[in-house]
Amino acid sequence: MPLKPEQVSKLLNMVSSSDTDSLDCDGCFDHIAEFVDIHLASQEVPAALKAVEIHLQQCVCCKGEFNALLDGLRALEQPE
Repeated sequence: MPLKPEQVSKLLNMVSSSDTDSLDCDGCFDHIAEFVDIHLASQEVPAALKAVEIHLQQCVCCKGEFNALLDGLRALEQPE
């Protein structure tokens, strides 16, 4: 299936704006709860957690863990 011009443009923008992932999965996991708390509070990501943010953008496995934790905490916040 050929890509549409807007899809090619989007892919090129993603590649050109990607940051280097300086964190491994273990390092990400060490800080993921703190990152979720910040996300739930709608706060800006502090510089100390930017590496986690970058890693989550590039790692499907850690992004899945992040989403699972986020979904679980949101479910706990829902009134019964």
